Amino acid sequence: MGFGPATATAIATAIATAIAMPGCACDGAVPVATAPQPPAQRPAVATTDTPEPKTKTKTKRDPGTTNTKTGAELPPKPVDTVQYSDAGGLQYLERIVGVAEPDDVLPMIVAIHGLGDRPEAFSRLLDNCVEPARVILPRGIDPYEGGFSWFASRARSRDVETLSGEVTVAADVLARGIAAIAKARPTRGKPIVTGFSQGGMLTFALAMHHPEVVGTAIPVGGWLPPPLWPKTGPSDTSFPKVIALHGTADAAVPYEPTKLAVEALAALGYDVTLRSFDGVPHAIPPPVARELTDALQDAVRSASPKSEPTP
Repeated sequence: MGFGPATATAIATAIATAIAMPGCACDGAVPVATAPQPPAQRPAVATTDTPEPKTKTKTKRDPGTTNTKTGAELPPKPVDTVQYSDAGGLQYLERIVGVAEPDDVLPMIVAIHGLGDRPEAFSRLLDNCVEPARVILPRGIDPYEGGFSWFASRARSRDVETLSGEVTVAADVLARGIAAIAKARPTRGKPIVTGFSQGGMLTFALAMHHPEVVGTAIPVGGWLPPPLWPKTGPSDTSFPKVIALHGTADAAVPYEPTKLAVEALAALGYDVTLRSFDGVPHAIPPPVARELTDALQDAVRSASPKSEPTP
């Protein structure tokens, strides 16, 4: 069943009101009248009792320049030395998890970071994946506070049409890049796509609007705005399975709008489920990380039906 224009408009208005509540931090923004907080889209993943090592990405500094007004030498600027590959205009990193070689035919996992994060940092979420797979870590389109952003609007924006347009543009860039990488690298099955926050929204968008490049979609702390909801059900069985992971205490990308989106997609006949985590905020604590790892491992094994689970 579908939704009429009036119903869809009412749902969109209700969702926009819910996610625009005062004091609601979203996509790394600092809420009003509170102490500064770390960017919301850099998920804190606690896998051990010891402090996490700092990212090993190294930077060098350029020799600086001279202030044209005073003649004084300006301090040198940091220069990012991470070497990204390019596919159709999409910058990305590649790593192999499990016991495999880069040129092996492997299932592909695409992991999309959130606002202000970086591929090399987001890569740590895959550290516990032991099934052999190729991991592609795309880099956001625009620089943002030491990391990268996929689109300018925030999920709390009342202008859901503009937000949806920006999500569409970023999803199109990702779809072209993913298709090019899957063609160039020895890949088994359709890519498995996951992402957090902005990356979770893009995971939803890719599953619904670019099913040709998605086998399984696992959005975490993401949302699909109502203008991007399909108006009809799936035309065939090629649409991906979607497993959404979301904390009920998420104040950045609230839980209820995601729940409504999942219910709307399921009502249209899409294979979409929501796994809820009581009291979990906009982060990826150990219970969510374990669920994500298990879902990714299951998807990888499904793409490699002849392989045995890695102990």
